[in-house]
Amino acid sequence: MVAETAVLTVRGEHTGRMGAFTVNDHAASAPRDVLQSIVYTLLDVFDATRDLYQTLTNKDKRELELHLRAKGYSGSSRQLEYVDEAGVSGKRGILTDKLAVLKRYEDGLRDVGDGFAVGDALSHVSLQSEVIRLQGVLLATFLYGPTSEEPLQQQLAKIDAASNAAAAAAVDAFDAFELRLQAELRTSVFPGSRRGSLRAGSPSMPGSFVADDERSTAMVTYREPSRVRAGSPVNTTILTKSRGSASSLTDTRSLSSRSSPPSLASDGLYCPYAIDLERHRSQSLSPSITSATTPSCPDCKRTLHLSPGKAWEILKSDTGYPRCFQISTRFVVKCHRPGPDAGYACILCSRAAGSDEVAVCGDVKALVKHMCEEHGSRDLKAEEDITEVVELGRSGSLRDGGGGGLGYSPSRGSRRSASVSSRRKSRGSVGWEREVEAVEIRPRRGL
Repeated sequence: MVAETAVLTVRGEHTGRMGAFTVNDHAASAPRDVLQSIVYTLLDVFDATRDLYQTLTNKDKRELELHLRAKGYSGSSRQLEYVDEAGVSGKRGILTDKLAVLKRYEDGLRDVGDGFAVGDALSHVSLQSEVIRLQGVLLATFLYGPTSEEPLQQQLAKIDAASNAAAAAAVDAFDAFELRLQAELRTSVFPGSRRGSLRAGSPSMPGSFVADDERSTAMVTYREPSRVRAGSPVNTTILTKSRGSASSLTDTRSLSSRSSPPSLASDGLYCPYAIDLERHRSQSLSPSITSATTPSCPDCKRTLHLSPGKAWEILKSDTGYPRCFQISTRFVVKCHRPGPDAGYACILCSRAAGSDEVAVCGDVKALVKHMCEEHGSRDLKAEEDITEVVELGRSGSLRDGGGGGLGYSPSRGSRRSASVSSRRKSRGSVGWEREVEAVEIRPRRGL
């Protein structure tokens, strides 16, 4: 199975899972779009990487089961659960790498037009190098891994690192090519400048340029490139929100087709149903989420990977004492993006005043880890779909539901399915996140 995937990747045939077209079909109809063909070839290599990662994870689990049986252990083991969790996290991380590359390419195509799909010699070589490098890791692991003395965990780590490095290098190549293309556009707009160049504007606006001829002005919208964050088991993509200009210029020509989104609904980052939940605080979740066997969005129809009766808890100590916050299913639904593999965008980042960055996470676990590492107790407390939980020892827990008053419910023993320590310090302090059984919050009478 892995061998077939590797062969298909070398040929550059798209599997169709991205829902657009195959690379070969597109190359036949429009051979000039060279960069786009290389991009989809790289996306196929990411698919092959994920398949090989799954194969090695299954092999690692089988070897661990045999080892446990040889020692007299039977049934399920926490070690086997850890292998499963690590395998899921690794696959989701590779998927996030793939989505980061695709998202950055689509951003460039939208910002500078169809010329971005053509590319130039430098962008072609840069992307082809990443394709060859990632394929080399896959082929070496597939051919020599079974006879190598290298542990499977180390082979999996190499695959994960190679995937992340390829995504980061591809995003950097897109950034550099977009800058070169924008420079060409600026030159073509002002071919008759007295000095033949553009002089920089204010240092605080690195994307603004003023022509030497003072009778005309050119504004170039500057957008920070998306970045791939590798600080968590599932990588997180950091996108940059564009900001609108505070003043209007009467004699201004815009060289960018990208407009500034005034609200959550205008940038397409969130599903329309998620935006409705954010706008209408009292709106309940759809039965397709609460009652269906496989929860799905009633608008975009994508599957939402939610566990019935479960919720995520975040432990924070940035205020000088431990505080526990429980993330509800409704909050996760508010963060989902349209599309089968579109991930989840942190709505706390979108609301933050003065922040231009929004974290787009590959799955719910990555979203929770991002909130644990990047958002403080004040942000969590202000969200109505995040509940602060005050532990009262063995007797029970007192739950503060934000604006809904306080409610008391007995402890259920806290069946923890995961307990992960944060590997990176956040802006305020170190936090922890874990998954627990969800307890319904009821306001106490008389309050």
